Amino acid sequence: MAGGTRRRAELGQHFLAGGRLAAELVAHAGVGTGDLVVEIGAGTGVLTEALARRAGRVVAVELDPRLAERARSRLASYTNVSVVTADALTLPPPRRPFRVVANLPFGSTAALLRRLLGDPRTRLERADLIVQEQAARRYTAARPGTPETIAWAAWYDLGTGRRLGPACFRPPPRVAAAVLVARRRRPPLVPVGGHRRFAALVGSAFRYPGLPLRRSLVPPLSYRQLRRLASDLDFGLDAGPADLDAVQWAGLYAFLDGGRPGNSGNRR
Repeated sequence: MAGGTRRRAELGQHFLAGGRLAAELVAHAGVGTGDLVVEIGAGTGVLTEALARRAGRVVAVELDPRLAERARSRLASYTNVSVVTADALTLPPPRRPFRVVANLPFGSTAALLRRLLGDPRTRLERADLIVQEQAARRYTAARPGTPETIAWAAWYDLGTGRRLGPACFRPPPRVAAAVLVARRRRPPLVPVGGHRRFAALVGSAFRYPGLPLRRSLVPPLSYRQLRRLASDLDFGLDAGPADLDAVQWAGLYAFLDGGRPGNSGNRR
């Protein structure tokens, strides 16, 4: 095993077993000739090559210089691919609308999701990300929520796609994987300009996650206001912050921001 490959395995990176599987995943993601696609963790370039055959432009990001050089060699005949040796956690996002298709290192999933979904001002349109199956289900569950998943779901519709067993990877992981799909909501549940205030509202309630909302949200709400909102948004006054989904949190935010409760979009 090459040194770069061994290093990626230690970080939780498991390479796709073959080009046919990569092509199926790219086709299922609906990548087209008009798309700019960023790939995180290009590895040896198996998924990158499948993307190059369908996308208008591919920027493949690889942290390991040896693997990046290997990918460049593999993709030398494709004029629509750039292999960048960089850390995806610090690389600025494109200024034009873009998509992400990636087989994420399992050990870096949480940090990379924060980077991709944490700021709705970026022009990310959709992300198709291979992660551990358990992680995919946790991130896409409406309840119980976390401050991060609630914030992400205000601007992205999160869902789970194809399941991938250990045999789909080299080396095979001990657990199954799945495709986590994030599609930008139109309209969003919360205006993009309010993303910091929304995150602050949710974060303040989660500061004491064991407290019911009738204690953690009074103030800024009065008890009478909260009781009305609980009825309008269909949650109990004894509910904790993790018991509300993104739609309900968006309704609370809309009221505090001067909007009308219950008018923040449809439930998933």
